[in-house]
Amino acid sequence: MPAKSLLAATESLQAKLDQAAPGDVITIPAGEYDGPFRVTKPLTLQASGEVILRTATDDPVLTIDSNQVILRGLKLQDKRINQPLATLVIRGNQNLVEQVEIDTMGTGIQLRDASFNELRQIRVTGHVLDPTETAADIGHDHSAHMLLTQKQQDANSKAKKGNGIDLRQSHQNRLFGNQIINAFDGLYLENSHENLLEQNQVEKSRYGIHLMGTSKTQVLENTGNGNVTGAMLMDTASATVRNNRFLKQKDNPNSQGILLYSVSDSLLEGNRIEGNRVGLYVENSSGNEITNNELLLNFIGMQVKDSADNQLIFNQFVSNVIQAQAQDSEADSFDGNYWDNLQGLDVNGDERSDLSYEMNPFFLALTDAVPPYQLFFQSPGFVFLESLFATGSVQVRDASPLMTPISTVDQGDPLESSRTQTGLLGALLLLISLTFIYVGVNRK
Repeated sequence: MPAKSLLAATESLQAKLDQAAPGDVITIPAGEYDGPFRVTKPLTLQASGEVILRTATDDPVLTIDSNQVILRGLKLQDKRINQPLATLVIRGNQNLVEQVEIDTMGTGIQLRDASFNELRQIRVTGHVLDPTETAADIGHDHSAHMLLTQKQQDANSKAKKGNGIDLRQSHQNRLFGNQIINAFDGLYLENSHENLLEQNQVEKSRYGIHLMGTSKTQVLENTGNGNVTGAMLMDTASATVRNNRFLKQKDNPNSQGILLYSVSDSLLEGNRIEGNRVGLYVENSSGNEITNNELLLNFIGMQVKDSADNQLIFNQFVSNVIQAQAQDSEADSFDGNYWDNLQGLDVNGDERSDLSYEMNPFFLALTDAVPPYQLFFQSPGFVFLESLFATGSVQVRDASPLMTPISTVDQGDPLESSRTQTGLLGALLLLISLTFIYVGVNRK
């Protein structure tokens, strides 16, 4: 049985960490503690009430230089600006960090050469100092307040956001149920392989999920909302991106739901890509399977450029301003997708159109050469030029598009579920009404 220890109010937390035996459980009483702190042996640190750790130096608030450490229920506050090391740094294996809140002006968590760790139910908030935050500390001294305000504004003007959770050379870690707000990149992985990112949420950041030089990464059931780009995969192989939701990445001219650049042999399946400037952007990528995704209410549903041997099947393109565009990607295979603006014809009744769906490369080619031409999108003259350009040009085609959308009942579509419940309720009310009528007639 590991020893259990409650930190006394008069004890130094770092001294307690240094004196503890491997396997000890240290319960930290509610309060605020100034660090920095370092854990160098397998310990469990857990909070009793609200425990806030801070740093009074240029070092991270907390560094884990050990294996098999458990960190639970703490709050870490970090007001260092643009420091190279994060608020929490992990350099060990098989550690567990859960139910931790991090308020930072830099990067929240860094894993360096750290594998088989689990990070779950962590909240990282990127924070910029508010000049009014410390007004209470300086009372009514107006001149002091003005001086402090100016210093904070100067610091803020130089501050740069850090990543929420940052992995480098770190493999087979699990990031589950974390929430990242107002970071540079929410979840950033570089040269890190076989990691699992599951049920995380990233908002108001640059890239919600950013993979650089990774392989066999699993991105499952995450949500990106209001970022510049929901998920960016670059120089990545054998990734699985399944059942995620990327919503409302649209405020930046370069916003996308999912961006693939130099990605190979990966699977994108069952994702809901809604309300973005570009739903799915694919460039210089090959050998990927893109299937059963919903692309709806995007400005442009999908753009494909300089790509080959990708297979796009059974995706649904609904209510996008422009459904899809392709350029220099004739070797890709588009088959059996649903396009809600399809002018199709099903002669043999196989629910596939005998007329192909064509994707016009004109807009993509023109705006790639002259980006400001995006201002003329869907103007009458632009549409006319597009129709002229289509004549005789090489097109990427969905050879056999679906006539009707794929059923979303099995995926738990909320609208379909609501309709089903309404229908059942209506049938029940009708049955009750008929029963009352029948009983009334018999009584007479």
